[in-house]
Amino acid sequence: MIKVSTCVICEQPIRCLKKALVAPFVAERIWKKPPFCVDLVKCDACGFMFYNPRLEDEELQREYAGWRSDEYFKMRNSFEPWYTTKFNEDLGSAKSYENRRALLGPSVRKHVGQRKISRILDYGGDHGDLIKGLFEGAELFVYDISGATPLQGVTPTKEPASCKADLIVNSNVLEHVGFPRVLVGQILEAAPKGGLVLVEVPCEFAMGFSRISRRIAQVGLMSLRRPSRAPQLFRPAALYMMHEHINYFTENSLTTLMRSCGSTVIASGAYPYSGTAGTADMAWCLAQKSA
Repeated sequence: MIKVSTCVICEQPIRCLKKALVAPFVAERIWKKPPFCVDLVKCDACGFMFYNPRLEDEELQREYAGWRSDEYFKMRNSFEPWYTTKFNEDLGSAKSYENRRALLGPSVRKHVGQRKISRILDYGGDHGDLIKGLFEGAELFVYDISGATPLQGVTPTKEPASCKADLIVNSNVLEHVGFPRVLVGQILEAAPKGGLVLVEVPCEFAMGFSRISRRIAQVGLMSLRRPSRAPQLFRPAALYMMHEHINYFTENSLTTLMRSCGSTVIASGAYPYSGTAGTADMAWCLAQKSA
């Protein structure tokens, strides 16, 4: 882990809000140790909230190796009884992607305008579900380090830049990474000059009433279903727990991120999403790589 002293998006000062507990499942999966505390911090300049210190690439790889596989599910369920088989399956269900495309697609197509989108790359897109049908007739590619088998009609690639994509999509990834500017820089590097990049993240508030209420309910369920593990959560820091999402974006911090990486923001927005695995507000930003 790397401790930072400024915002990892805009490099402005940060302040500590709360002590937060690393989720027992995450602590075991990455470090094979009991849960420990980190800082939940905020940048008042751009509104970005994140946990400090930051996860490094090797730690993220250990966490997400075989993500949502049988081994992953069994290990997580042994810590978190609320993480059920149905919840695991619903996270990546065809219906959830269909609903998200229906909400996101019209706004993106409106701001793309008359520009021809003939090649789309889903950067970090698992099977490439989100881009299927996003722009009719477009050739589809996916780049994902997991090695997941793409959907029919989606071509996997190990060289993102070779796709020469008119549009690169990165969805539900930036909230997981330690250094978002590094990843956005890699995405822009893969884009041709003048190419478009669409990023999308959940808008969450780590100290919100609904999130804290959910944590309290989870502690209660843990006490009933996993009593031997429950004492790990009997502390105030568990209310602000660091789990797989280690960043908390707003629409403003997302656009600030894209500008800080040298791209031109064309449009941004947010929409409420409700799916089988839960509800969330989603923020998106459409940007263009500078020529």
